[in-house]
Amino acid sequence: MQKRKRIYYSAGLISIILLPVLCLIHIKNSKPFRNSYSMSFQNWDGQENSEFFKNNIAFLNTKKFTTVALTGNTISDSIKLEEAQKNIEALVKSKDSVSGIKFHFGQKSQYWTYIRVLDIINIEQGGNYFSYKNDILFTNPKPPKPVKFDKNAEPLRIITCGSGGFDSDFEEMFGGQYGKKQ
Repeated sequence: MQKRKRIYYSAGLISIILLPVLCLIHIKNSKPFRNSYSMSFQNWDGQENSEFFKNNIAFLNTKKFTTVALTGNTISDSIKLEEAQKNIEALVKSKDSVSGIKFHFGQKSQYWTYIRVLDIINIEQGGNYFSYKNDILFTNPKPPKPVKFDKNAEPLRIITCGSGGFDSDFEEMFGGQYGKKQ
C-alpha cells in the first residue's frame, strides 16, 4: 500500500480550535446565568370606577400619613429614602395600623427613586402599599379580630376509615384517644 500525503484544511483546524475559545469568552462577558427577579405591580390612575378602588380610597382616608417628597435631587432623595426605610421598618415592627408613609414623586423625580421605593417596601416585607397617580402609600393592615371559641362546645372527634395497617399506626401515634367511640 502506498502512503498518501495528508491534506490539512487550515480553516477547519482554526475553527475547531477558536470556536470553543470564542464561546467561552462570550459566556464570560455576557453573564448568561445571572438571576433576574420581578414583582407584580399595578398602578391606578383613578379612571376606573370599580367598588374595589372606591373601598381602597375610603380605607386610605382613615390613615395618618407622613409624606416623603422626592424632588429629583439625587443626594437629598437618597437621604430621604434611607430615613424612610428606617421609618417603614419601625412601622412594621410596631404593627401600627393607623399611621402610614406617603411617597410623593415630583415632576423632576427620577426613575431610580420609584424603583428604590418599591425595593424598600419589598425588603421590609410588611404592610400594604397602594400606588395612586404620583404617590405610593404604605400602611400596615388592620389587625385581625380575635376568634372567640365556645368553651362549652363538644370536642371534635376524628373518625378514620381504612385498612388495618394504617389504623394501627394512627392509634399508636395518637395513643388510641381518637377514632374510638367513648
